[in-house]
Amino acid sequence: MRLGKLSLEEVAGRLDRPFTMIDMATVGDMTVSLYLCQGILAWHRHLDQDELFWVHRGAILLESERGRVRLRPGDLAIVRKGLAHRSSSSLRSTVILIRCTALPHRRNGRYRLYGTQEEGPQRVNLVEAARRVSLPFQPRTVARVEGTVVQVGWGEGVWPMPELAIHDTLLVALGGTAVVQTEEETIALRPDELTVVPRGGLYTLTTARETVLVRVTREEEG
Repeated sequence: MRLGKLSLEEVAGRLDRPFTMIDMATVGDMTVSLYLCQGILAWHRHLDQDELFWVHRGAILLESERGRVRLRPGDLAIVRKGLAHRSSSSLRSTVILIRCTALPHRRNGRYRLYGTQEEGPQRVNLVEAARRVSLPFQPRTVARVEGTVVQVGWGEGVWPMPELAIHDTLLVALGGTAVVQTEEETIALRPDELTVVPRGGLYTLTTARETVLVRVTREEEG
């Protein structure tokens, strides 16, 4: 099993028009994209799709019919299906977007035409969330979107693994360095770099001091 590695800065440099998007990775039935938010996007809603917005660079205002939230680098928020929303920024801002790209009649499609009873988007800062994780090497779930979880963890040294990727697993290092090792290769993830360990892959992790590791994977059932 060989791992690929993507630089968010390199991908961002290829975005040349406001609200254009580049798909970067697939995690199960979720697509991880980077889009350029500059200006104001028209109000719209997704009938069968939650969307997770994670700011990479700049700052955005994420508005919905049930509230608004300002997001800066390292912040994320989820807009639930059925809610009218829009994103805007006066700056050149790049945003990681995670959404399900399966067919609309998949397991949890509801075809709702109007705002749901769900609350509006709530801000989560990944570094702040990691500081609230008391034990090293114990990732904590900080967001859920369409059966996929976003987790944060920290720890200096080798994580108590090897770990089997039961599902596709996206890894991102915030600050510091995370070394991902499989039987075939070793890669170092530095800030603004990501990789995906495919389902069934066996890997080990080593993180440097002050590294916050973000993991995106399918939530275990039961």
